[in-house]
Amino acid sequence: MMQLKRVFSLLVFFSLSLQVSATEGMWLPVLIGNNIEEMQRMGLQLTARDLYNEDGPSLKDAIVRFGRGCTGAFISPEGLLITNHHCGLGQIQRHSSVENDYLTHGFWAKNKQEELPNPGLSITLLVRMEDVTEQVVPKLRDGMTEQERASAINQLTREIAQAATEDGKYETQVAPFYYGNEYFLFVYQVYRDVRLVGAPPESMGSFGGDEDNWMWPRHTGDFSLFRVYANADNEPADYSPENMPYRPAHFFPVSNRGVRENDFTLVYGFPGRTSQYLTSDAVSFVLEKQNPVSIDLRSRTLDIYNQEMGASDRVRIQYTAKHSGVSNSWKRWQGEIRGLERLDAVELKKELEQEFSRWAALPENAGRYAGLLGAFENLYEEINPYRYATTLYNEAGRRVELIRFAQSFEALVKKSKERNADPEEISKIAERLSLSASTFFKDYHLPTDQRILVAMLDRYVTLAEQPLVPPVLMEIRRQYGSDLQKYADRLFSRSILASESKTMDLLNNYKASDYRKLEKDPAFSLAMSLANHHSEQVRPVESNLDSKLDSLYRLYTAGLREMRPEQNFFPDANSTLRITYGNVEGSYPRDAVKYLYRSTADGILEKAANTQIPDYRIPARLNQLINNKDFAPYDRDGDLIINFLASNHTTGGNSGSPVIDGRGAFIGINFDRTWESTMSDIMFDPEQCRNITANSQYILWVIDRYAGMKYLLDEMEIITE
Repeated sequence: MMQLKRVFSLLVFFSLSLQVSATEGMWLPVLIGNNIEEMQRMGLQLTARDLYNEDGPSLKDAIVRFGRGCTGAFISPEGLLITNHHCGLGQIQRHSSVENDYLTHGFWAKNKQEELPNPGLSITLLVRMEDVTEQVVPKLRDGMTEQERASAINQLTREIAQAATEDGKYETQVAPFYYGNEYFLFVYQVYRDVRLVGAPPESMGSFGGDEDNWMWPRHTGDFSLFRVYANADNEPADYSPENMPYRPAHFFPVSNRGVRENDFTLVYGFPGRTSQYLTSDAVSFVLEKQNPVSIDLRSRTLDIYNQEMGASDRVRIQYTAKHSGVSNSWKRWQGEIRGLERLDAVELKKELEQEFSRWAALPENAGRYAGLLGAFENLYEEINPYRYATTLYNEAGRRVELIRFAQSFEALVKKSKERNADPEEISKIAERLSLSASTFFKDYHLPTDQRILVAMLDRYVTLAEQPLVPPVLMEIRRQYGSDLQKYADRLFSRSILASESKTMDLLNNYKASDYRKLEKDPAFSLAMSLANHHSEQVRPVESNLDSKLDSLYRLYTAGLREMRPEQNFFPDANSTLRITYGNVEGSYPRDAVKYLYRSTADGILEKAANTQIPDYRIPARLNQLINNKDFAPYDRDGDLIINFLASNHTTGGNSGSPVIDGRGAFIGINFDRTWESTMSDIMFDPEQCRNITANSQYILWVIDRYAGMKYLLDEMEIITE
């Protein structure tokens, strides 16, 4: 059996390493000309300028970053924007109450006047991107220390970014690629008036819930609709009833043609983070330490959430988005372990490293690359205890909502303690905290958080490794032994910050001397003790070692590209706009199992028949509509296709990305990957990795037949031929 696994690993290694798969990669739109011939052979009927053009409208003008971590796309000339239901979930939840439960019943504005504003939500639209490597790298002196290099880069990139803002008209950033071998400037326009237009019930938008998350087959209508507004000049503006719907330079026509196997697909969006170039030492740490402890801690959190949400509709509404956020990565990490182990990823990485070592040993390369992989091994041995400590701090310490909330008061305390501090500045900080406190307490359930505190502190103490155990945890253990419930009772009963009325009273009447009340507060004291230990004992060392690792990866990626000049290496995702492409196709995830490329409405009823799984409950209206089989004209050969698979390389941040056909039409919205694909952030397998898309025909059917919002269809350009 082990011999067969080894043969499989070698086959995968050669398929992954000798050339990048046609479906692998997250490509910069400005450089997509390097891929365009391959894309056209696969079925794309557009040109590189159709995809990205700074001098005229192109597909990139219909893509936005939605909020902080998702993507969205314009599907009408009136600023109608589509993203995932789970991306809009926070806004839907904030508008919901027991009396107006939009989570359960959905929300559909009957006209523009009924659309709901979302303070704090913005969309970010790319204006242009530019390679500025020659403005940065040649100005870095040989022999610089990493600290000197980082300081010089910060200065240079800050100047480049500032010059591109055009006196504040644009937001800008200069991002590194290939660990600092290249740099690109990104110029953005940010629109701040974004209103909720429509969302199906959660039982449709999140159909399958945790049961189906990362799984196939899926039957999820994971979409929500928003509208972007601008001033009379189509420029960004704060919310105002006088604003007009934004007029995008490009919007996607929506396809009602349906998809077929092997159709070309393109995903355009803002993928978050990938780590394709990690060494075997790094992958070993992920598999053996980081993912297992994170899964353990989130499992305990989810158990508590499930119990509390099941006992109260109010808590269910308050914690729906929080639960989703915790469970998403929890399940992904499990799939990532499974996929990396199946690929024998550590061994595959070692094979590549051995090839690199042989190449690096050649006389013409030895001076630059000698000892590089040994340096990686030594650095990882040094940094791993600190990364483990950071994982515990984030997943256990900061999992407690009250701790995170209390930490937000640090700036107020610091400003209050300054000699001759400006009272107006103190008041502004207190006002901002008052606003955030209102939001915090709206979706806060103290008994749930108290249970989380007990569970997380117990695991924090148990799992922490000397000498990086936070002293405050040892002191709690010394005073309370294993009776952490007693400690939690005391903390929550005595903390001002655990009470909305006491917190608001403090902030509404705050004066500088009140910082003493906060410093004595047990929640603030615990929060700052954990934060200070991490910032003083863990983060500085970890940051210094990370900087050294970056320098090694900068050299390693440069070496890989030099070693294989014929290979088109793609840069890791870093939340900048990318294009990925593939085909509509299923997969064979394991022996005797085949994933068909599409799921249909029949599958919704099949799952709904299992009344033992709450995630499979559907509205009675949906049940009736599907049973009626009234799918035309949104059917494909009589079936209503709900979701489909394709071989696009996606990751977090691609949620809400439009999936586009060869003619540039919107054929669906990306919302997930299969469980077998979750390792693709580290290692992409073209035979297994599949993204999951909510089909445009199902979206149109829901808007029309379920919601009865035909006026929304009227403003779209719907393609049937």
